[in-house]
Amino acid sequence: MKAVGTICEYNPFHNGHLYQLEQIRAQNPDSIIIVCLSTYYTMRGDLSVHLPKVKANYALNKADIVVALPSVLAVNSADNFAKNSVNELAKLQVSSIYCGSESNDLEYIKNINFTEDEIKSNLNAHLPYKKATAQAVDIKPNDLLAYCYYKSIKNTNIDLKLIKRVGSLHHEDLPNHQVFTSSQAIRNNFNLISKYCPSYVSTNLIDEELLFPYFKFMLFNYNNFTNIMFIRDGIEKHILNNLKTANSFKELYLKCSNSYFTTSKIKRACFYLLYNIEKINLDYPYSYILGFNEKGRKYLNEIKKTSQIITNNKLGLSKILDYEIKIANILDSIYHNKLLSLELGKPIMP
Repeated sequence: MKAVGTICEYNPFHNGHLYQLEQIRAQNPDSIIIVCLSTYYTMRGDLSVHLPKVKANYALNKADIVVALPSVLAVNSADNFAKNSVNELAKLQVSSIYCGSESNDLEYIKNINFTEDEIKSNLNAHLPYKKATAQAVDIKPNDLLAYCYYKSIKNTNIDLKLIKRVGSLHHEDLPNHQVFTSSQAIRNNFNLISKYCPSYVSTNLIDEELLFPYFKFMLFNYNNFTNIMFIRDGIEKHILNNLKTANSFKELYLKCSNSYFTTSKIKRACFYLLYNIEKINLDYPYSYILGFNEKGRKYLNEIKKTSQIITNNKLGLSKILDYEIKIANILDSIYHNKLLSLELGKPIMP
């Protein structure tokens, strides 16, 4: 049975995400659709407003399988996020990966590769990735991510497929369309959920700011930062200096962000500091399945002899999955919504 994949964060799940899944289904009516989904945290280091299995349940309205991209693999640069996500889908033997695109021009995406040396030069000059790429070539955010996926799959047997982004831009701060808007616009005003998200998307959201007092407590008790992942170039000192006068994550990010330490770098560093995540080997052989339908179950049974599939997390399987349990434990202590029982429970099966 053929399988195709897509890579998502669903923070939150909105009409554009539903449209993308519908387009993938229309082009692949008989195929298995697999969603690779970042779990508790997003690529840029934001706490997701919905729990992983809540998001998985939304995806399974159209998809057949949802595989986790654990937080340690998700909170990363665009290149590493793409590489880790592609690897998750490759382990489940997809033939194609679909992603949103402003241009919807695959040849344009492929030819961006000719500017790679210039991008590296800009990165060496300490420009953030988006600016480094923008100076090398005029490119929009979804096309940039598509380019990262292309680099990750170009030496594999996986094809890259594009879905035209409609109705809004990736970083749109305010809605300008009747049906579609960006995740960013919704996060700026959660009252937009009722208009721009499917009716089944919950308005019961996780507020990251409740973690801030715990974050301050953690950082002021650190003795050694050298073993923490993503901590380099004095970023921990920069955060600590600004933490003394910050009263929220939002305020901290504003105080810390500059041309060298971008907001995304600060958020990612805060994530790794918050959970005391040490530098570890990121080799990860498992496919942690968050949910599947009956069609997806049959496909997983077909490939289980060649894929290391797990549907129930437990300590000791992998350092990466151990950190998923640690994150759930800490979030449980703050939000009291039985995150750990969800983390260790059965996969979603609608």
